[in-house]
Amino acid sequence: MMALAVVLLATIALIVLVSVLYWYATRVKRRLESSSPAALAAQTPLNFKLSEVSTASLAHLSQEPILIRQGQDGLRVQLDNRPLVPISFLTDLAAAAALREIVAGTSRSYGARWTALVIPSGDGSVSVQRLA
Repeated sequence: MMALAVVLLATIALIVLVSVLYWYATRVKRRLESSSPAALAAQTPLNFKLSEVSTASLAHLSQEPILIRQGQDGLRVQLDNRPLVPISFLTDLAAAAALREIVAGTSRSYGARWTALVIPSGDGSVSVQRLA
């Protein structure tokens, strides 16, 4: 009976220890992965000059800023008030190519995972402001 109590207490102590270590590890991971919002807001937006075809395609796609998220689940885009969808859902292939052109340039500066707001301007360039 005493041995059963010792085994039970050791099992409970082990479960608590593993839980605390898991909690601590996830907390450290989140801290390392996240950047402060103030630092992101202070970053200078990226500016890209697009080809005439890409500029026309983006103008045809949306007059509003475009939200783009590059992450583990791939490239996703949000146009106007529609939900965030994979870029493969776009039927306008020229617009998808223009967005991929923007993503390629943005990924060079921001890395593999980011969320940004793309703001087209009238002169054929776009401004990309990182949000996350």
